Amino acid sequence: MAEPARAAAGRRDSIRKTLLIYLGALSLIGAALLFLAARSYGRAAADRSYDHLLISSALSIADSVALVDGQWQVDLPYAALDLLAMAPEDRVYYRVSSREGPTITGYADLPAPPSLPRDGQPRVFDALYRGENTRFVAVSRWVAGPASQGQAIVQVGQTRRAREALADDMVLRALVAIVVLSLAALALVWIGVYRALRPLQRLERELSERDPSDLRPVAREVPAELDQTVESLNRFMARLSASNETLRAFMGEAAHQMRTPLAALRAQAQLALDEDDPAEQRRSLETIERNASHMSRLLNQLLSDASAIHRANLQQFETVDLAELLHQAIFEAVPQSGPRPELRLAATSEVARVRGDALLLREAIKNLIDNALKHGRAPLQIALTTAGEGAAPLAGPTAVLTIADHGPGIAPADAQTVFERFARGRDAAAGGAGLGLAIVKRIVEAHGGTIDLSNRVGGGLVVTLRLPRVLV
Repeated sequence: MAEPARAAAGRRDSIRKTLLIYLGALSLIGAALLFLAARSYGRAAADRSYDHLLISSALSIADSVALVDGQWQVDLPYAALDLLAMAPEDRVYYRVSSREGPTITGYADLPAPPSLPRDGQPRVFDALYRGENTRFVAVSRWVAGPASQGQAIVQVGQTRRAREALADDMVLRALVAIVVLSLAALALVWIGVYRALRPLQRLERELSERDPSDLRPVAREVPAELDQTVESLNRFMARLSASNETLRAFMGEAAHQMRTPLAALRAQAQLALDEDDPAEQRRSLETIERNASHMSRLLNQLLSDASAIHRANLQQFETVDLAELLHQAIFEAVPQSGPRPELRLAATSEVARVRGDALLLREAIKNLIDNALKHGRAPLQIALTTAGEGAAPLAGPTAVLTIADHGPGIAPADAQTVFERFARGRDAAAGGAGLGLAIVKRIVEAHGGTIDLSNRVGGGLVVTLRLPRVLV
């Protein structure tokens, strides 16, 4: 089991790793886009620079074309080609032709432009010539002689070596800047991620340095994004602290309550062992049996109280029918053998559904009935009714359960103290543990309800239990 656990721990996602991956990928994508943009810009800038020289050379040659006695004459200005020869690694080509097609001078096999240029509008294009990519420009010029006129087309080409070298140099310089900026961006990303996660590390260190019993709220200031996390953590620690306090009180009270019956059992057992008279031994054994029964009831109620604490904290509620739970509780609480106590039940025809834990609610009702049977007198009157919106003391619709007996009732001074653990009324019969009403109150309050005790006219105790009702 340890190996899969370690493997699963190794596969867990890391916030730091995730942030670094995404932000690093974003930086690299940005660097790649900048590189592509720089390369496109470098090539366009190199083309603009050399195209300007190419067009100037073509226009200079076009200005030297003349038409004399119907014959084309070209006084080639070699200075125009010398401008292009400033790039020694490139080769330069030219051709001068008439509109009709014959070549006047230059390279007759130059590739023709995609379309004839308009007068004064240079046509720039790329073509493959003699195995190399070459940049061409074509211009046209109308030439008029004394007796005739015609249109001359001048085409000048230059290989792309120099302009590609210029573009590569510009891209290289841009690439150096992009690499430096990318490294700086990645460093800033690393620093930013570290600083962003540092509050989590401080919070983790503070919690790890605490004692296990220290459940105080976290008071450290955290970034706004961690407010909800810290608030949830504080609420959780508050619930855990309350649960621990309840558990400590429960264990202390349970140990105190169990100590007395255990001591009595040991004393009675010792007396029985030291007694030679069979009659006295029998009386001691009967006392032991009564104390053991009392301890058994106490232990059962302690377990019931512990279960109520646990399930009430879980809050795993669902919609349940209170009338059905009432019938189940009556069946479990009323003895099925021997003389049955008189019991009068009145239930409303309206559906009384509540949100809650069916086991806990049935246990609470059963405790109330059991308490009434033990400490009151028959007949026992049980009524289930409903109340509408705004029914006091609850704001919404409620289900009301009343259990009334004909016993001695309760002293006003005991009306609240009997809900405390191990507290019993001054007139209570012997044998009880003082946990029944405490369990009921815990269950009712966990369901958002209330419980009240009052004396009925003519004698007897009335227990009124109110729970929020679910409207269907």
